[in-house]
Amino acid sequence: MKRIVCLLLFPTMLGAQTMSKTDALTFSRDTSVLYEHRSLGRHVDDFQQVFPAVKIDPQTMIAVKATAEFNLDGQPLLWFAADKSKAVVDERAFGDLTMVNVTTLGVGKTVVVGKIKEPGRKLAPRAVAWFLMRSDILQTFVHLESTVKIEGEKSAGGRYEAAFSGKHLYYTNQRHESAFRFRFIIEEDGTLRVES
Repeated sequence: MKRIVCLLLFPTMLGAQTMSKTDALTFSRDTSVLYEHRSLGRHVDDFQQVFPAVKIDPQTMIAVKATAEFNLDGQPLLWFAADKSKAVVDERAFGDLTMVNVTTLGVGKTVVVGKIKEPGRKLAPRAVAWFLMRSDILQTFVHLESTVKIEGEKSAGGRYEAAFSGKHLYYTNQRHESAFRFRFIIEEDGTLRVES
């Protein structure tokens, strides 16, 4: 599994330069938040639709291991609720977040994911995008796995935009590999959205 801790520590923007090792990541069922959630012994739906923003209580909640490298001031961003019924995000960094399946995002479609709060703006914008994918909030695969690559990014006036492309592997009656593209945007006011 590739580590991207450097993205949290050095929030620099890349221009037209060669790709670094953190420009492509693979996401799989066996390392997903869903897989980890089910390992806690609770029945949960295939993919959580909403990730509530709550005050984190490390005494009663369980930090999600799959996203442990993403943190704010040393505290993980994603946790399982005390009753283990759902994954929740740290309210210091985000408002409620809605899952978006980027593999089926229709052409010309725009979907608001939620909002990043001012303390969360300490995170590198690219790290926010990878966190949302790693946490299955931006769903990049359904059955088995996906590989996602950043194609480019730009930042101006407090607004960030990154273009991503990917391939995901899934089965119906046979093996399929399908390509997808999307743009991830953080608006100046903190609105997080994706566009096809």
